[in-house]
Amino acid sequence: MRVARGAITGYARQLNETNWLTVLGYAWLLFLGLTLLLVVTPDAWRAPVKALGLALPLMLLAAKDLASIPDVAARMRALRRQGAGWGRWLAACLPPGLIGLARLDRAIWRDFFCWLRRQPTPARPSGLKLTYVEQGAYSAAVGFGLLTVLVELPLDAALVPLFFKDAAMVRNIHLAVALGSIYTLAWLLGDRWRVRDGYHVLTATHLDLQVGARASACIPLDAIEDAQALRQPVLQWRRAHPYRDIEAVNITPFDKPNLVLRLRADAACTITHHGIERSGVRYVFLYLDRPQQLLHALAA
Repeated sequence: MRVARGAITGYARQLNETNWLTVLGYAWLLFLGLTLLLVVTPDAWRAPVKALGLALPLMLLAAKDLASIPDVAARMRALRRQGAGWGRWLAACLPPGLIGLARLDRAIWRDFFCWLRRQPTPARPSGLKLTYVEQGAYSAAVGFGLLTVLVELPLDAALVPLFFKDAAMVRNIHLAVALGSIYTLAWLLGDRWRVRDGYHVLTATHLDLQVGARASACIPLDAIEDAQALRQPVLQWRRAHPYRDIEAVNITPFDKPNLVLRLRADAACTITHHGIERSGVRYVFLYLDRPQQLLHALAA
């Protein structure tokens, strides 16, 4: 019994520390996989499979929400001590990850409209430029995403009527695909507007990190305990340097990290990642076109 309780507690902690974007991705893959399974499912099993396609993603989201109950209770106790108003109490009940995603969504849509108006990107501080797009695969990934969306629309129009005979169902699927494509295009173009010419900046006092609206940080140089090149996958590096998920953040446009910063335990810096302000981060994983440039500058 004790072993089972420990396993459940460990799973709940791991699920709580997993960001909402990852959980939503898993839920979407579950829904998509079971929806595709309907195509080859016999008529006698279609109803149970369809029910599973709706229930399993919702159960995963509910489990993620339940795993955050201890954090919600801690926020409630802090608000009670502060005498906070009802608005902050209501916000404390919502998952911070979803609130962060809402902020990120709003920022990317704002960047999308800036792209439509052909506005220049915001100015960056003066200092040593540390680029991350020139040699990476970000531009190729965005191009592939745009191509996929544009190809998906005619394929949807041609193939969906072959599998579904109900005109209302076909219309609803076309509408869902069209709205999803518009949303995807806005996110791709909004993210690209700020990221394509983006770079980090090393000044005399701090390291200014920014990858579009997705992540930003201003790290004092004396808060950086160590910096090293990353020549192996993060999971393999983690086996030799164990850490909790909440102690690490990945700030890359698309490519796998090739450099890791280890921050001091008492580092007084806040990192904004996917709309959430995070403190207590010990490891910052970066991708740079020339990682040795930052390593040499920090060592000088």
